Amino acid sequence: MISAMDEYLQFAKNLAGQAGEIMLKHFQVGVASRAKAEAGDTPVTIADTQINRLVVEAVRDAYPTHAVMGEEESRLLEDADYTWVCDPIDGTIPYTMGIPINVFSLALVDHEGEPVVAVVNDPYMKRLYHAVKGQGAYMNGEAIHVNRVSELSQGYVGSSGVSSKFVRRGDVENELFGRAYRILHLQCTVYEAMLVATGQAAATLYASSYAHDVVAAGLIVSEAGGRITDVFGEPQRYDRGVRGSIISNGAVHGELVTIAKRHQVLPA
Repeated sequence: MISAMDEYLQFAKNLAGQAGEIMLKHFQVGVASRAKAEAGDTPVTIADTQINRLVVEAVRDAYPTHAVMGEEESRLLEDADYTWVCDPIDGTIPYTMGIPINVFSLALVDHEGEPVVAVVNDPYMKRLYHAVKGQGAYMNGEAIHVNRVSELSQGYVGSSGVSSKFVRRGDVENELFGRAYRILHLQCTVYEAMLVATGQAAATLYASSYAHDVVAAGLIVSEAGGRITDVFGEPQRYDRGVRGSIISNGAVHGELVTIAKRHQVLPA
């Protein structure tokens, strides 16, 4: 008999497959986009809006008591049983430039703000990542694991994004450049996190406040043996705005937290 979590996982995988088809359909060099002033003038494309609408409608039809918190569109419900947190295309900037470093991301978050199911789809390389809380992390059905790099000087560290209300972004960047082996600026936090989940990178530091950029990635990395916290090392909910995030192999987590705390923006 199929469990509820298995049912939710299959639902999420089906949506990920459909989202990937939409991404590929519209993907081209110079794909049309418009700026979102409310999000720091980041771009949004027709694929973003179509995928987000797909998720909202599918959840509404299949699970009417579940909410959706999406980057482009939400369906928020008071006292929802679960919340589906969706980033239709994480990495829209490279998407608009015809660079295939972007993914679809979807997580199911329970009423306590904890992710319990996550999927990430990279349609270009045909990589489907998934995790269910307590059941490990997988890419195309094969178990994946973080690496054991124990010092930033030995590892790749992702640091995409620009703005932050929590840390002095430029100071964090400068220190990371001096301490990490290499810094990755792929402009796709979830893609960077999947490198962590598969053992290719040690961590990624996300300094902004949008849960959809980190929640699915965080569960997958955690189930691969890693760790996710806010940028200062504390637990947080993922059905609302977040206080940044560090997603790591666990071994370098403390070093990144120390850097973030050193450059924390203190309340006025």
